[in-house]
Amino acid sequence: MRIGFMSTAIMAADMGTSAMAAHQVGMNALGLSFSLGDGMQAAAVALIGQSLGERNPRQAKKYGFLCQKVGMVLAVCTSIVYLVFGKALYQVFFSEEHIVEMGVGITRCIMIIVLFQISQVIFTGCLRGAGDVVYTMISSCVSVTFVRTIASYLCCYTLGWGIYGIWAGIIADQLCRLTFSSIRFIKGKWVKIKI
Repeated sequence: MRIGFMSTAIMAADMGTSAMAAHQVGMNALGLSFSLGDGMQAAAVALIGQSLGERNPRQAKKYGFLCQKVGMVLAVCTSIVYLVFGKALYQVFFSEEHIVEMGVGITRCIMIIVLFQISQVIFTGCLRGAGDVVYTMISSCVSVTFVRTIASYLCCYTLGWGIYGIWAGIIADQLCRLTFSSIRFIKGKWVKIKI
């Protein structure tokens, strides 16, 4: 996974100092929204682990979907915050208008990413709580290492989107991870894993 993160950072650095600076602030902002998903993931791990320990898979699924609903509310609220305060966030860090404008475009990408990211983190937590750690490890590695890197490269260089292409790659990564984890969760095989 670190290879995927490093590859996108190298591409961002290749776009120039201004683009790299805007990218780094965007990554830090994205880290804040990840904390919300991470908190809900911790709740999902505990609730699902407890339910499966009590041999109550139906309750485990209910908790998983409940955590998803709470997570979606948090994701929508966070997206609205980025919509309203995205420019102000970048103005805290930069006085250069071209970097601020670049940052506004990045926050628009973050608004989309957050919706996928929080959901995928919660679904992944549900699977981890059930002991389905090999699947979550493989899906995350494939998505970050290959999907993020390839999509970022294609959008950044082939399509010529520049720094926004890297963020399009991050969107592709998060969507891919959400797809992998949600399909696995909905199929329900994870309730039968013995730890």
